[in-house]
Amino acid sequence: MRTAPVTPPIVRLGLLAAVVLLAAGCGSSGTPEPPDPAPRPPSSTIPTDAPPSNRPSPAAPDPLVATPPPGASALAGERVDATGLPAGLPTLVWTRDDRVVGVYGRGGGCTDARLEVVEQGERVVLRVVQFSTGPGPCTRELVYPPLEATLDAPLGERPVVLTGEVP
Repeated sequence: MRTAPVTPPIVRLGLLAAVVLLAAGCGSSGTPEPPDPAPRPPSSTIPTDAPPSNRPSPAAPDPLVATPPPGASALAGERVDATGLPAGLPTLVWTRDDRVVGVYGRGGGCTDARLEVVEQGERVVLRVVQFSTGPGPCTRELVYPPLEATLDAPLGERPVVLTGEVP
């Protein structure tokens, strides 16, 4: 006597699922629905006029167009020696109340920047230091925070020398 082959339960479940899917695809109207021409945007959208919370607002100064922050005055370019500054760092120097000097740093992702006063003799030497804030993972955003330092004496006519460290 011959016995019928036994179908494993997993195969029976797969066949049952296929039958159910085929039956569900057949609508009672008999007319197929036209395909959706384009994907629809998600129902909740991000307003395009609101900047992300971790980025400067549109009113923040842009260091790449060489303008100081509000309330500060740009130092004349001929008084600034930026030859020791690494490539990619803005060279603009500004003053505020003749004792406060400022520059833009560069940071973002896992980096930030600080400004150090190295020398305050016949010239003022400033060092922009970019440093790591963590091991990652890091985003690829780039921000230019304004950095300021207070001098011991008014800047007066002294030249400013910019140096920097970038990891």
